[in-house]
Amino acid sequence: YSLPSLPSNVELVPLTEELMPAFKRLTSLTLPIAYPTVFFTESMEEPFHGITLMAMWQVDPPSSATVPNVEKPRLVGAIRCRILPSANLYISTLGLLSPYRSHGIATHLLQRIMIKASKEHGVKCVTAHVWEANDDGLEWYKKRGFEIIGREDGYYRKLKPSGAVLVRKWIGVADLL
Repeated sequence: YSLPSLPSNVELVPLTEELMPAFKRLTSLTLPIAYPTVFFTESMEEPFHGITLMAMWQVDPPSSATVPNVEKPRLVGAIRCRILPSANLYISTLGLLSPYRSHGIATHLLQRIMIKASKEHGVKCVTAHVWEANDDGLEWYKKRGFEIIGREDGYYRKLKPSGAVLVRKWIGVADLL
């Protein structure tokens, strides 16, 4: 899988207090479960903050306009991870608003976090639970070199079906370039 260029109007930035309301909104819109307040509070603390990344979309001004664009960039995607034992980077959440998919934004979020976590925390692999009914999500992970390593029934207590698929990717040299 080759990494497409990140669109020039997208910037990957750390989570800030100013972005927190948008991060909460994005999470509620893109993921099928609600996350508790402590999840968001922890996202501002290390080591979580260092492996949380936001994707900001700046609307391009019309090419004929000489007036600079005054619209603020909007949060369209985010990844939030945690470090598990055995040098494992676990993806807690990865969400991207549907109109912004197929631009490579989520792949860039993942790539940037993998590189940072590998350098700063020595991680060797990345894992995530994917809701068993999320066929698009499973396909996305497979295209990026993740393999299915397990299934857990009842993982999502409030969803039907309630199972999750555990996926893993070993971080190779090519992932760090």
